[in-house]
Amino acid sequence: MDRVDFWQLGRSVQERFVESTRGASAPAPLAVQPLALDRGVLGWCALGAGSFLLAIVALRWGFGDLGSRYALTPLWFAAVYAGLFALSALGFFKAAARHVSAHSVPYRPALYLFPIGVIDARTPHLAVYRISEDTKLSLDGARRRLCLELGGKHFEFPASDLDRAEQARHTMSELRDRLANAGPESSAREQALVDPLVDNGFKNPFSPAESMRKAVPSWLSTWPVVALVLGVLLGGSTWRVRNTLSEARLYAAARAADSTAVYREYLARGGHNPDVESMLLPRTELRDAKAQGDVPAIEQFLAAHPHSKIQNEIDSALREALLKELAQAESKGTLSALEDFRNRYARYPFLTADIDRAIDARVQATLQKLRPALAPGQARVLPFFERLLRYTAKHGPEVTVRFQRKPTESLEMAEKALRMSAYFTGEKSLPGQYFDAVHAAPREAVAAGMLTAALNEQFPRDLLDAKVAPTLDDGADIKPKIPTLLVSYRTEMSGAFTSKRPRFAVSGIGIFCKVSFDIPGDSDPLTFKFSVWRAPDLKTISDATTPAELYEAMAAEAFKRFDKKYLATLFAEH
Repeated sequence: MDRVDFWQLGRSVQERFVESTRGASAPAPLAVQPLALDRGVLGWCALGAGSFLLAIVALRWGFGDLGSRYALTPLWFAAVYAGLFALSALGFFKAAARHVSAHSVPYRPALYLFPIGVIDARTPHLAVYRISEDTKLSLDGARRRLCLELGGKHFEFPASDLDRAEQARHTMSELRDRLANAGPESSAREQALVDPLVDNGFKNPFSPAESMRKAVPSWLSTWPVVALVLGVLLGGSTWRVRNTLSEARLYAAARAADSTAVYREYLARGGHNPDVESMLLPRTELRDAKAQGDVPAIEQFLAAHPHSKIQNEIDSALREALLKELAQAESKGTLSALEDFRNRYARYPFLTADIDRAIDARVQATLQKLRPALAPGQARVLPFFERLLRYTAKHGPEVTVRFQRKPTESLEMAEKALRMSAYFTGEKSLPGQYFDAVHAAPREAVAAGMLTAALNEQFPRDLLDAKVAPTLDDGADIKPKIPTLLVSYRTEMSGAFTSKRPRFAVSGIGIFCKVSFDIPGDSDPLTFKFSVWRAPDLKTISDATTPAELYEAMAAEAFKRFDKKYLATLFAEH
C-alpha cells in the first residue's frame, strides 16, 4: 500500500485524477464504493442532539408547575443551560467540520477500483492498493458484489450489472498478467493508461501551474469559540425567556385557582407579579376572613394589612361583619344587647347611625306594644313616653319616683277644734303627731312602690327601670338630673268627728297632690293634680279602736285613691 497526499501532487496529476474519478478521462473507474456514513460524524451529531435534548428537558423541568421548587430556576441554571447548549453546538460543529474536511477535495470521496488496483480516496490522504500476482478477484453473483483480496485487505464493490462486473474482473486479471510481464521501457506508458496517479506528460496550457490547495472554511478554525459563545448566549437568553414564560404560566394557574394557598405558593416559587402580593392574595385572605363570619377575623386581617390597596374592600367587609353582628344583637330584642354592642365597637364611629337606628327600632317596637295598654283619651301620654324612652335609650333606663312633703296649713285650726269638742279625750286624738316624717315615710314608700311597680310592668327594664327615691324636703331643688316622677303633696285636716264608745273626737284629713313627670332637657312634663278628703269610718270602730288607727286608715285610703286615679291617666288597666 502506498500513501499519496492529494494536495502534494502536481497540478496535471491532480486534474487527471479528478477527471478519472468522474469517468471523463482514462482510466475510468471499474467500480466505485461510495463513502459510507462516518461514524465519527454520527457520534458528534449524537452528542450535539443529546445535549440539545438534555437542554430541552432541563428547560421543561418544573416549567409552570406551582408544586415544583424549580418552577422559576435560579441564576446558576443559566450556566447549566449554557453548558448544554455549548456542548450541543460543539457536537454539531465538530460533525460539520469532520464532514466538510472529508468533502473539501474536488472529487467524490469514495473507494475506486481502477485497473491498477484500489485507491481509497475517502480522505485527501489517498491509500493506493496495487494489484499483484497474489491479488484474488471474484464475483459474488448472489450478493452482486465484486470482491478483492489485495494487500492483505478485503474490498467489496457493488455489482448491480453482473456483465460489467465480470468484464471488470477480466480486465484486471489481464492487466495483472500484462504488468507482470511488461518490460521497463513500456511500464510508464502502460501504467499511465491504467493508473490515474501517473503523469501522462500532457500539460494543459490553460491550467494554472500551481497545485490545487486545500480550501478550508474560516469557521473551521474558530468553531470552539463559536460554540462557547453560542452556548453562553443561548443559555442566558433561554434562562430569561424560560423563567418569563414559566412565571406567566404560574400566574395563570394561580389566577385560575384563586385561593390563598395557591397565591402563597406562587410567591414562594418566586412569582413576582405585583398584583398578587398587593391585591390578589389580600383579596383571597379577606374572603377567608369573611367566611369565618365574625368581626375579630376581619380586624385581625386589617391589622395585618394596614396600608392595603384593597382598603375599600376591607372597610366594606368590616362594615358588613359589624352590621351582621348588630343584626344578631337586635334579634335578642333587648336594649342591653345593643348597648353592649355599642360599647364593644365604640372605636367605629361610622356605626353610630346604625346603632341609633336599631335603638330607635327598639323604642318604636316598645311603643307599639305599649299603645294598647295606654289610657284612652290621654293624647299627651304616648308622645311623652316616646320622648322618655328616647331619653332612657340614650342616657340609661333609670327613672326615679319620689315624694315631696309640703307643710300642713290647717293643722293648728283642726287641733283647736278638737280641743273644744266635748268628746276630746286628750292629746292622743290630735292628728299632727300622726303625720310627721316618721309616720308619713312608710305611707309614701307604699304609694311610690305602687307607682314604680306599675311603670316597670309596662316597660322592659333595660329601657325603663323605675326606682323609689328618698322623699324631698320642702324647699329642696326639684330640678331632675334623671327622669323623675315627683309627687308634691300636703295633708290637711278639718272637722271634728266624735264617737261615744269608745269616746273620742278626731279630724277628717285630705291630701292635695301635684304630680310632675319630668325628663331632663324636656320642656313639656306630664302633669297631674289630685285631691281627696277622707272622714273616719265610725261604723267600723270598736272599743279597741284608737285615733292612731283611724288616722292611718284615712291616710292609707287617700294615697291608694291617689295611686289609682293617677295611674288611670296613664294606663287602661288602672
